[in-house]
Amino acid sequence: MRQFWKLLHFTVMTVLVFAISFMSLTTAISVPSDQIFQYIEEHQNEYVQRLKDWVAIESNSNDPAERHLVTNMMLLAEERIRKLGGTVEMVDLGMHELPNGNKISLPPVILANIVKDQKKPMVCFYGHMDVQPAKIEDGWSTEPYILTEKNSNLYGRGASDDKGQVLAVLNAIEALQKHELPVNVKILLEGMEEVGSIGLNMLVEQRNSTFFLTSITLWSLTLHGSATNLVLHMGQEETATSFLRVQCAKRDLHSGALEEYYMKQ
Repeated sequence: MRQFWKLLHFTVMTVLVFAISFMSLTTAISVPSDQIFQYIEEHQNEYVQRLKDWVAIESNSNDPAERHLVTNMMLLAEERIRKLGGTVEMVDLGMHELPNGNKISLPPVILANIVKDQKKPMVCFYGHMDVQPAKIEDGWSTEPYILTEKNSNLYGRGASDDKGQVLAVLNAIEALQKHELPVNVKILLEGMEEVGSIGLNMLVEQRNSTFFLTSITLWSLTLHGSATNLVLHMGQEETATSFLRVQCAKRDLHSGALEEYYMKQ
């Protein structure tokens, strides 16, 4: 998994370079050199420790009792971005009304900027800091919130959805800054993706012509076929949500007999 972790960082930088080529820019952009890849190689243990710290936070957005842990995860991500020289706005999304009528605060959304040269294009990365619930009795072979290396693999809740990918973006930015960051970066991180991104739609509408006015937006969820075969996912079809309401008869019916009559009774 350490080899995969290194490959993931390489892939993030490839995406950045691809984004530049895709936009057909006329300005000269510096491409990452061998020194950058060497920097990533030399900092593998540090990257794994960061992931371990993030996985340890049980940022389960499904459980209102753990909502404060989601907020803690957002604060940890904010700290990492600021260390990269980024400016961070923690946007308050207001309250979340639970099914029982109680209200609790939604975790803040991170809107961050890492701008080094106004002339360079702007790339926006999206990711989320919340996770699905996980317990050892669910079938995990290791404790889900303790990052564990086993047979050269790293296991932990959020390691592949989406904390690991977000960290890969931030680590790649850090490595590129040692040479030259080829683009300006915006980062959108939320804490409610696993439960439908509550509150995010309104924020996107409000900032559509300001923060979200970018050259290209990338989702930091890297698909992979194996530890040596990552996927550059360059597009995704839109999704649609629908509700199906079915009205049934008041009694059991034999298939094909008198349904229309009994449905009216």
